[in-house]
Amino acid sequence: MRRRLPFLIILLIFAGQVLAQTNSNSPYSRFGLGMMSQPGFTKNRAMGGAGIAFRDNNQINYLNPASYTAIDTMSFLFDFGLMGHYTYTETGSVTDDFYGMSMDHLAFAFPVTKWMAASVGIRPYSKVGYSIKEEDYDPDIGFIDYTYMGNGGVSQLYLGTSFEFFDRLYLGINFKYLFGALDLERTVRFPFENYYSYTEVKSRTLINDFILDMGLQYSQNIREKSNITFGVIFDNKTKVSAENSVLKRNIFPGNSAPSNDSTLISPSFTLEDRTTLGNIVIPTNVGVGISYSYNNKLRIGFDYYSQDWSNSTFFSSEEPLTESNSFHGGLEFTPDPEAQKGYHKRIAYRLGGHYQNSYLQLEGEQLKDYGISFGVGLPLKNPRSSFQVACEAGRMGALENNLIRENYIFLSFSVTLHDFWFVKRKFD
Repeated sequence: MRRRLPFLIILLIFAGQVLAQTNSNSPYSRFGLGMMSQPGFTKNRAMGGAGIAFRDNNQINYLNPASYTAIDTMSFLFDFGLMGHYTYTETGSVTDDFYGMSMDHLAFAFPVTKWMAASVGIRPYSKVGYSIKEEDYDPDIGFIDYTYMGNGGVSQLYLGTSFEFFDRLYLGINFKYLFGALDLERTVRFPFENYYSYTEVKSRTLINDFILDMGLQYSQNIREKSNITFGVIFDNKTKVSAENSVLKRNIFPGNSAPSNDSTLISPSFTLEDRTTLGNIVIPTNVGVGISYSYNNKLRIGFDYYSQDWSNSTFFSSEEPLTESNSFHGGLEFTPDPEAQKGYHKRIAYRLGGHYQNSYLQLEGEQLKDYGISFGVGLPLKNPRSSFQVACEAGRMGALENNLIRENYIFLSFSVTLHDFWFVKRKFD
């Protein structure tokens, strides 16, 4: 397996380029860092995003780096996932829909020693994608068109390691490299473009910096076939280095302006062109979780997260951000994981849900995000390899106070492949 490491590194580099091509559409992504990525990988999403206290020997649990030690000492795991999404937005009498498909994650996990394991991977951190048009009426000018567009996002390349700190107590750390660009554009257009100029403002924020998060798990057998696990994750408050460029132009689309009207501008010219180095403050994030499992057939898990964005700054500008908290819960049932006959008995059936008070507060109202999810884990020919499917349906936002309501469906697919890490073949 180690002979394939150069190929896996090339895959990570390629994945970074693919993730940079964001395929997203949400008007709310114009604020802050955009829409934060969905928690965990496909299995977690089928269970409402829960996973802080999950320990799996055949799955990579990115949500808590302490879980990497659950991988046995001879295993190598590869996980690749895609996400399709459909969004139906509505505000007043105006509706719109959007659908697309994008890469979600690429990750590997492997043992280092008998008491230590590691994982490396890449996945989205946040996404920006929207196109909004608004119209306003001025009695002296007429109708004025406002256009807002944005695209881009932030990706995270992580290297995580974990080890058994004490008996059944596990500690893990994810070192993350955040990188990406957020491109925003705002245009104000007046009527009769042959005689009036319009204003265009383009902003690009480049992010390149390192952060880390830590995780802890304690697992205890409470009966012969039952187990309970507690988990905690902690992301410390971090100032992320970034570069912000702003270009503001006054553009006259016609050939020339009437010389007898001093209020009209003939030539196009730049009003502002500046680049600023600064910081984006990512606040402390704390999550706690608990899970119960019985005989490798039944698992139930619940998570809670809290992150206060109200004091975060984006190049000293204020954003409509507030404290975010969320609840996630789910269950998994496998009729008989060791069944020799009856494929359906080895399928993992999953169900979950989530409720979140998001980090956006607009028009005095904190946006809510809630939904349900379900999915399956389909074993492949290698019983430790599987194909994962998850479907999430939910709603974010509201129609009150001239806000936008988003109804969404996410469909996630991933394949988890198992191989042996250190076993040498005796025969070719």
